[in-house]
Amino acid sequence: MMLKRFVFVSLSVLLFCYTGHAAELRVLCYNIHVGVGMDKKLDLERTAKLIKEQNPDLVALQEVDRLADRTEKQDQPALFEKLTGLKAVYGKTINNSNGEYGLAILSRFPVKEHKMTLLPLQEGRERRGLLEATIELESKEMIRFACTHLCHVSEEGRIQQVKRINELLKPDNVLTILCGDFNAQPESETIKTALEQWTDATDKTPTFSSTDPKIKIDYVFYQPQSRLKVKEMKVLEDTITSDHRPVLVVFEILP
Repeated sequence: MMLKRFVFVSLSVLLFCYTGHAAELRVLCYNIHVGVGMDKKLDLERTAKLIKEQNPDLVALQEVDRLADRTEKQDQPALFEKLTGLKAVYGKTINNSNGEYGLAILSRFPVKEHKMTLLPLQEGRERRGLLEATIELESKEMIRFACTHLCHVSEEGRIQQVKRINELLKPDNVLTILCGDFNAQPESETIKTALEQWTDATDKTPTFSSTDPKIKIDYVFYQPQSRLKVKEMKVLEDTITSDHRPVLVVFEILP
């Protein structure tokens, strides 16, 4: 019995002290504006360069095109995979410009499975979704990483969408990180609803607009609170690549 206890404690200490990606997670949340910057130029290489410079393990991207006329028929998830060296998965929310528009996740670690769920839709509003990926860390622990982009015009719509996300990602002791453009400020009912289940890893630094940030609408949430510690959080001071500023959170995984 003592030997088993010693082995368990030793493994926990090793995981806690390990300095590789299994003990630390660098998470980036970014609404990329389909790669079109504030200078009106489509430049996905510029977007990918900004992402790569942050050396992220996991990236949640919103406003991603795939084979759309307006973005020169780029397969943006595939291009991000090529330009960043990270594995990409994609989820379509709507058809747009003779192509697709939606969400993407980039991962340094193997993606075991992923799925896209469409969220509640109010009549006349743009369809929104939740992209989930099950990812295997170097420690072999599985985590859930999710990306969303909520309704930009209706608080009622956003609240319905958050409630659905809470149902889809119920607390079950699985390490889970949820990122996205929530189109809602910290004091809103949308975020209050999210915080009934999630812990916010970000502070109140504004994320929109990139050229003159006044409001915070981009978030990184996590659960359970006991498994993660926020080591660093910052909003990148980029004024050109998108109309949103990227949010970086560095987590320490606790044993």
